[in-house]
Amino acid sequence: MKKTFTKMISVLMLITMLLSTGIVSIVSSASSEADYKATFSIVTDKTSVKAGEEVKVSVKLKTNYYICAMELPVIYDGDAFKVQNTSPTSLKSFLTFEGRMASAYRTNGNWKSPAEFYTTRNSNTEFWSQKAIMDRYKIAFASWSSDSTLNGGKLVKLSNEETIISFTLKAQKDISNIAGLIFIHKDFLKTESFAGGRWSCGRSKTEKFDAKNIVAVGQTITFTGKVPNMDGNNNTDDGKVEDGVIAINFKATKCLEDELNETILKDYNLKWTSEDESIVTVDEDGNIYGVAPGETTVTVKSTDGKFTKTFDVKVSYSIIQWIIIIVLFGWIWYV
Repeated sequence: MKKTFTKMISVLMLITMLLSTGIVSIVSSASSEADYKATFSIVTDKTSVKAGEEVKVSVKLKTNYYICAMELPVIYDGDAFKVQNTSPTSLKSFLTFEGRMASAYRTNGNWKSPAEFYTTRNSNTEFWSQKAIMDRYKIAFASWSSDSTLNGGKLVKLSNEETIISFTLKAQKDISNIAGLIFIHKDFLKTESFAGGRWSCGRSKTEKFDAKNIVAVGQTITFTGKVPNMDGNNNTDDGKVEDGVIAINFKATKCLEDELNETILKDYNLKWTSEDESIVTVDEDGNIYGVAPGETTVTVKSTDGKFTKTFDVKVSYSIIQWIIIIVLFGWIWYV
């Protein structure tokens, strides 16, 4: 009897393991990461100019996946060009946002080249923070983040190359060949080893890129990698707000900077903290991560003390995670 019982238990365990493997494979397949590819290109309406002539600079983008946030520094030679149509009261005055990006996203920009670009937001600060380099090379910066109230809450995929922004530069001298004087540089990428970069393009501001995947640098940058969940829904499960509480799934991320208006982001240096990092962690850019189920508070303060805002955050298991925990003995390693 005892041997029969032992055999039954063994058989049941074997069946459970086989079922678990099959179900996990199905779950893994449904949520597997897919190859992504995004290409930025800079196009000018002239290849050579005389002093005083204007050049239209267009930034084009093509993706095979849905995106919800981007940050893009375009560098130009300040000895050769001066950006036009600037206003001291609007840092995005010099930019013209075009195509579907203009209507589906909140937008902002910066033409004053703040010191952080040169001193902290690149992977080669020894070069970019040199006074001669900062004086010469200027940065036209633009960023987008998705707005769920626009475009039906859907993200955008740019299957065909589209112009997303343009701006105008005036030549300060005769230039026989513009190539190389207006460019994108890999030093400003966010990467796995350097998260402090500025250049990114993904489903969220936490998206990181591996610099080794860049296949072209200069007038065009192309990168490939892995991105989860390539559908066009705007994260209805991970990061939704209910009754003032931000709800995210275990092991999910959300950028809380998206909950702040552009004026706050522009006018203040912000510091983020989590009341309980065993439940939620937060990085310097306001990206939260669900460490364990529970509730806690995330606070953002300006370094001068003039602005403070708190967020109540709740972390829960998703339906698939509950299935893994209950049915597949996931509690052994998952909880």
